[in-house]
Amino acid sequence: MLWWWDALYWLPRGVSWVDMYNKTTEPGYMYPHYSHLWMTVLTGISLIIYRFVFESYIFVPLAYFLSRKNPPETRQGVLDREKKYTRMAECAMRALYYFISFCSGLYLVSNESHFYDITECWRKWPFHPIPTAIAWYYWIQGGFYIALVFGILFLDAKRSDFWQMLVHHFITLALVGTSWIMNMTRVGTLILVSHDAVDILIDVGKILRYEQLDTALAVCFGCVLIVWVATRLVYYPFWIIRSVWFDAPALIQDDYEWLNFGQQPQAPRFIMFLLTALLILHIFWAYILFKIAYDTVKYGVVDDVREDFDENSAVNREKAKKQDNKKDD
Repeated sequence: MLWWWDALYWLPRGVSWVDMYNKTTEPGYMYPHYSHLWMTVLTGISLIIYRFVFESYIFVPLAYFLSRKNPPETRQGVLDREKKYTRMAECAMRALYYFISFCSGLYLVSNESHFYDITECWRKWPFHPIPTAIAWYYWIQGGFYIALVFGILFLDAKRSDFWQMLVHHFITLALVGTSWIMNMTRVGTLILVSHDAVDILIDVGKILRYEQLDTALAVCFGCVLIVWVATRLVYYPFWIIRSVWFDAPALIQDDYEWLNFGQQPQAPRFIMFLLTALLILHIFWAYILFKIAYDTVKYGVVDDVREDFDENSAVNREKAKKQDNKKDD
């Protein structure tokens, strides 16, 4: 056995892997095992196939069908339309997934005690039997982020926040994998559900921008701001992170301290650092969001959050700024 796989580094003092794996459960419940992560890989492959099918055979043909009465008149127009429809298909695929994932995740987690009392994420850990439905939810979420990483690296157009998104997805995959192995899935489900809420609106907003539906886009962007602040700047730091920093140590192990780096186990400390890194990314994206809100109020141009600023959007933004400067003169 590899030295880093020793339960000493992963589980509370006096608890072994055998103690958790051999724990009996009621029908419909299970305890995690590292071998289950193959399900995440398989669902990731399935979701990559889902993306190809959805984009190529459903959304893009539908977009062409709906626009058949107004075909572009130039070759450049044809190319621009093809690029737009491809990107809209990406957004529609993600928005549909996030909507289904958010609704199913919220339903599943709302039946669990830790949804109402976050300290239940740590109390009696790691002996938390996992409902089979939540296990599937967890595997599918991990698989989705594998599909997102594959898309960013090999399919999507490179965007201005390429590295931030890549880091975010790798952090999420590390959290999903590590929390599954050591059975910290309770806090994982809370994070996944709360994050999906705003992602639905972000991708819907991108579709509205591509279609130049400015009024609907402004309303959607306002909703993005509200949900982002509520879930990622209020709920995440003041409920989840606060509980991680202050509630978890004593409930993980009586004498456990986050900053005592020589103390075992190390895996919970690794999760704490990843969750804190996620908070830093949230603050970075919040800065971008509020900068967009400021530009919108001042110049009347709504750019998209977490999206590359395409040429038309950049040109419109510069025109608006020049017009504003002329008014000042």
